[in-house]
Amino acid sequence: MTSCLRTLGTRLANSIVIPAAWVSGLATIGFVWGMIEFSSGKLTVEGRQLFLASVSIFCLAIWHLIRRKRRAKALVASINLKEGLSLDDTQLLGYPSPLFFAFDPSNKKLAQCQSATGDYQIRDFTWVTGWQFEWQQIDSRVSGGVLQIVDGAGISVPVDEIRRRFIRFTLVLMVADANHPPLRFPMSRSAAEGWCTRCNVLFKC
Repeated sequence: MTSCLRTLGTRLANSIVIPAAWVSGLATIGFVWGMIEFSSGKLTVEGRQLFLASVSIFCLAIWHLIRRKRRAKALVASINLKEGLSLDDTQLLGYPSPLFFAFDPSNKKLAQCQSATGDYQIRDFTWVTGWQFEWQQIDSRVSGGVLQIVDGAGISVPVDEIRRRFIRFTLVLMVADANHPPLRFPMSRSAAEGWCTRCNVLFKC
């Protein structure tokens, strides 16, 4: 129960901290640009308070992410020491989620790590039977106009256009366990494509 609560708390913290880092970082940049452009003397008291708040939130968010990275690397180093492996701590699938995977290509082993509790499981590469990346496709109909020339006069004719977007990219790993659901790792499109290529190298070598 305690490990579940720790994992849930870590996931919740990550879901808050990463957006907070982006928003506070952008706000800090905006305030810095404003002070350079218009001089800090023109900032109101409320403006200075907002600037200090955004800097504080940004620093706390970065500190949290650095702490989580160090904790993940320390766990991987501990596993290497205990198990005599050479897990690569620079390519962690699923990080910064508390559940992530580290790979040892030389020994064909992978570690399923839980950074919130320090638990881990060592598995052979043969445990992974397939991988792919998935996405959600959204089609939207947009009405526009096309200029046509009719008898020397320009008229706008309504035309429907289908705009297609792809969102929610996820890397999916299938495993050799009928009772184990596929492992899903939400990420950006470029990261999902990169991990698919990396899996082709890891599991087919």
